[in-house]
Amino acid sequence: MGPSRESNRNRSVRSCLPINDDNDASDDVSIYSLIALDIDGTMVGEDRIVNPDLVEAISRVQSLGAIVSIATGRTLAPAMRVAGQAGAAGPVICFQGAMTFDQATRSEIRHVRLDEQVAAEAISALTSTVPEVMMFVGDDVWVEQRSEWTNEYSQRMGVAIRDTGSLLAMAARRPTALVGVGDPDVVGPLVESMHEQLGGSALVTHSLPMFCEVEAIGAGKDNALQHLAAEIGVGQPGVVAVGDGKGDQSMIEWAGLGVAIENGHPGAIAAADLVIAPPDRSGLAEFLEALADSGKIGPP
Repeated sequence: MGPSRESNRNRSVRSCLPINDDNDASDDVSIYSLIALDIDGTMVGEDRIVNPDLVEAISRVQSLGAIVSIATGRTLAPAMRVAGQAGAAGPVICFQGAMTFDQATRSEIRHVRLDEQVAAEAISALTSTVPEVMMFVGDDVWVEQRSEWTNEYSQRMGVAIRDTGSLLAMAARRPTALVGVGDPDVVGPLVESMHEQLGGSALVTHSLPMFCEVEAIGAGKDNALQHLAAEIGVGQPGVVAVGDGKGDQSMIEWAGLGVAIENGHPGAIAAADLVIAPPDRSGLAEFLEALADSGKIGPP
């Protein structure tokens, strides 16, 4: 958590926040060198388009020496695609922090997977409660039964769907993530019950109302961002994290400057120093431009 989080939390809800005010959180450090951006609801809206003004803002921030990284719950392939569209050249954090991938070397920096026993227990709980369960292994998504929803997900995200007679029989492959998809009224309680059932042996997250996501302990965007910052030599005060969902709350809370999106998850907003407008009002682009104008962007 940033050192002045209490005094600056939720101080404004505007399309772009001035970050050179005397009382602003940006005055707590001299330089911001690592900026982590969630994708859905933060970089892109419902149209899933990365707007040119955001591309320009990211380019400007990077030209000043900062590293801009994607931090998303998406799998690697669609995360990399958005990073390319946005021109964000830093390492990609995906699978809710279970994997960090170096775009420059095309190699994994960090990858935590579920243990076989934990994966089996989670699969049993998910398949008995929700109609859609996906297992993520490498670049593939495995399902026991295809549906219109899984086929649409495959097309939308550009990932391959593979068929298996039993996800439970595949637990030994130590998946990167398991995702159950169902009615939000069912998924919400399921997240809580699985958190208790797994007893701290897995990370159970809830990035969207219809998703129950299970990753290994050690996943989480905060852990991935902390590891990446240490790898590139950036201290916690020099990290900016921007997101809108429940899955972003931990990294917003951990970063030196945590930024949430207006109308985002209440937990993310409560954890943030600043709140900006959503993608359809260019909140992130204007925030990054203002951050660049502040003179507080620089290399690690």
